Amino acid sequence: MYNFVTKENLVNAKPPKRTNVVDFSCFKELYHKLPFNNFSIKYVVEGCEKYTVNGRNYHVMPGQYLLANQFSEGTIEIDSKKIVKGVCINLSSDLLSEAVGSLIRPDTPIADPNLDSFFCSPDFLENQYDSAHTNTGPLLKALGAQLMQNPQRQHQFSKEFYLDIAGRLVADHRPICKQLQSVGSMKSETKKDLIRKLNKGKEYMDAYFSQAMDIATVAKESNLSEFHFFRLFKAANGVTPYQYILQKRLQFAASVIGKGQASISDAAFASGFTDIFSFSKAFKNYYGLPPSKYFKYLPSEMNTAEEFLQNA
Repeated sequence: MYNFVTKENLVNAKPPKRTNVVDFSCFKELYHKLPFNNFSIKYVVEGCEKYTVNGRNYHVMPGQYLLANQFSEGTIEIDSKKIVKGVCINLSSDLLSEAVGSLIRPDTPIADPNLDSFFCSPDFLENQYDSAHTNTGPLLKALGAQLMQNPQRQHQFSKEFYLDIAGRLVADHRPICKQLQSVGSMKSETKKDLIRKLNKGKEYMDAYFSQAMDIATVAKESNLSEFHFFRLFKAANGVTPYQYILQKRLQFAASVIGKGQASISDAAFASGFTDIFSFSKAFKNYYGLPPSKYFKYLPSEMNTAEEFLQNA
């Protein structure tokens, strides 16, 4: 099901429960109470959509998206000189629960939706994400580009399309579920707030990993003390912030070298290492071989070292 949403049909755009729907909207001005009947993905193509969800404010910019489920309440506000364009995907809670059941018990012929205690519950972490850093993001980007070409056309989306999105969302949230479990026994909202703060610091490291960085700065971005951020990040992610930054640098360097976009020395400096010796040592510790030998074993059809590892 697909809707091209305007002010005229906005009232009728409220999706029925247990229905999969894609909406594309174009507004300069809008203030509207959000009908969270299903699991919702709010992706912005152009402009800025301002949301208030469960008392929290989110300014969603192009390439970013907001997730919320049927236990959420909120509003959307748009006030722009230019048209703001966005995609909303409403997923049936049954579909998401089925995806979770299939992941947890792949050995059963029929997925058990009762295994989902996260996506379709009050404990779900409603939050904002950058599409460049998630499994769901590339699909949303491609969908936005497709709908932009002819938004008023009556687009058709198959069950496989929605299953793909559900699977990507579940894959993205596996580490988040572990993070929520790692922060100990406390109120659900307190857990969510801590994970949001941790992920804000993680997003900062993702954006600036190649630059000189100290954990005190990252902790400040997260609105946490340095010690509190360090302890919680390690508990939630299984590595320290320093180890995470090092992994990001090595993975980036391996990617650009594997794609032929940079020499070993250029990749080392571009990823944040101050000398080739420390880069080679760190690379060997992480990948098992020095970069000069490692890339000789990359098959020609492999684009990156990460792909090589996944197929080894």
